[in-house]
Formats: sequence, structure tokens, C-alpha cells
Amino acid sequence: MRSVHDIIKGLPRSRVLEIAAPPFKICAAQEKLVLGVHSMQNHTTDEGWQITHGLSLNGYRHCGHMLDENETDVANLIAKHQPGTLVIQDVREWDVQSNDFRDKEARFTRVESMKSEESLFRVTVLKDAHQRPEYHSRESDRIGVHAWIVYYNDRIVKHLAPYVRPQHLIRTTHSIDSLIVPDFSNDRPFNCLFSGAVSGAYPLRQRMLTFRKYLPMHVHNHPGYHRNGCVVPDFLKLLNQFKVSICTSSRYGYSLRKLIESTACGCRVITDLPVDEILPVVEENLIRISPMASRIEMKRVIEVVVNSYDYEKQRDLAKRAIEHYDYRAVCSRLANDIQTMKERY
Repeated sequence: MRSVHDIIKGLPRSRVLEIAAPPFKICAAQEKLVLGVHSMQNHTTDEGWQITHGLSLNGYRHCGHMLDENETDVANLIAKHQPGTLVIQDVREWDVQSNDFRDKEARFTRVESMKSEESLFRVTVLKDAHQRPEYHSRESDRIGVHAWIVYYNDRIVKHLAPYVRPQHLIRTTHSIDSLIVPDFSNDRPFNCLFSGAVSGAYPLRQRMLTFRKYLPMHVHNHPGYHRNGCVVPDFLKLLNQFKVSICTSSRYGYSLRKLIESTACGCRVITDLPVDEILPVVEENLIRISPMASRIEMKRVIEVVVNSYDYEKQRDLAKRAIEHYDYRAVCSRLANDIQTMKERY
């Protein structure tokens, strides 16, 4: 097994420096804006849509191309609404590069205008902390970020993205839509599902595919990244037919959405998530293995977990996971955490 400390020891660290905390003067302004990307609901996976839409259900005005406030000029939005809080989606989702599947119409302009607003509490989403730290550091400084919303362990995020200030990280989790999770099925004709993109970021996935002909598992190929329609509903239906789901972490120790989806669909979960990375409800469902587990050990673990499947226990875990990780509940907690961070800044 590995810990967060083990993960950090094995990862290089960027030389990007921590960004100084920008000033902030709390004011009476109550308006809250969240700047999102409409087309993210049609991405392969829709969690990026859920976070901004979820905040819009919790007191935030949803702004962006084709959203409730159809405006992408940030200076215009600030002048019109005089907000006290502004949350902007991860820059990589709207600062579209060439040959990118993302929507170019969603680009926000004049984002630097918010930095001079000392009474505007500025928050951004930082998802994959290992990606392009120099670029993200520059963009965070350009808008004067007061706090970052992160999905993964704070210590790992700080190591991979040293420009963030650890005291200004707001931890959230991946989420699901309770309305599309299929009813728990007692008819589970298949035993073990293996799925996910395969690359050097996922050493255990690579090892398992090397051994695939020796392991009692069904391999579901990753559909690729696109905005041609969300594949999550079909994936949840697939999970609902299995007793066990193999949900590898990554070399970065990330707690990926599949851990939640699998639990919500009644699967037991085999994973290499760090032992001290704990997710509410889901933690009870995890069987941890080493990313360097042998073929024999992998086979034994799969067989033991399949044979010990308990329908009533999994039904209860699924129900609790759906309630806890529904994006409406997740974003309600997130909205409260943003407000708390703002008041304590």
C-alpha cells in the first residue's frame, strides 16, 4: 500500500513560486457570479458542468456563452452586477488552444479586469494540478486568485502546483447526478469491470492490461475526450451489471470520480488510492492494492472480492453514496465552504 507521503516522494516538483496573497476587503455586496462553460454538459464526462451548474442552484448567477447570463466579457459582468464573489471555471476549459475539442465561443475576455477589484472575492477551479504549472500560475496571478477549488488531496496539489497557497485551497469532491443513477440491480451477470484511459499516468492500469488474459475481468475501453455527448449515463448502466469495479488512482494519487460512480452503482471497488486519502462513504467500499501488485495477487484479490459480494451491504452503500455525492448536495457544501473561506481570508 502507499500513502500520500509516498506519492509526493515519487513525484517531481515544479520550481514555480507560491503566489502572494492578493488584498481583499470584504464588502456588503451579495451578488455572486459563477463563470461556466455551457458545452461541458456534452463533454465525455460532465462533472465540470455539474460544479458550475450546482453553484447556480446555490445562489450564484451562471454566466457565460449560452448560459443564464449570456456574456463572456468579465469587465461587463462586474460593471453590471458589482458582485462580492466570483467563481470562474478552470482556465483550460475556456482558454481554448488549437486542435482542442472545447468550445471556442466559451472564451472569457478581459478576465484581468477582476484583479483590481479589492472587494471582489475571486475563486477559480484547479482540477488536474500536475498540468502546466507555469501556465496556471501565470493565469492565477493575472486574475488575482484568492482561493482555488481543488478535487484532490491538498498536500499532493501543493506539491504539483507550488504556486497555490495551502491555506487558500477549498477541497471539493467529484459528484454525480442522482437522477440518472440506475436503480440498484440484484441481477449482476458480470463479475469485474476494468475501465479507463491507459497512459504512463496510470501505472497499475498498464500492468493490469499487460496481464489481462490472466485476470478474470471485463475490459471497457475509454471513449476518448470530446464534446459529442456525455457518456456517463451509459457507463453507470454498465457498472450496474457488475459486482466489482477496478478503479485505479494514478501516479498522482488522485481520488477519481469512478470511485464514487462505482460505489453509487453497487460495485465493490479495488483501487490503489493512497491509504490516507479518505472519501466519506466510499472509504467503506474500498479494497486497496499496491500499484506494483503481482499478477497472482491481482487475480486472487479479484476472486476474493467477487465471491464475498454482499447485496444488502452494497445496496446500503450505494444509497448513501448517491445522497452524499449528488452534485446538488456537493455544491451546497461547496458554496458554504467558499463563503467560509471568504469570511476567514
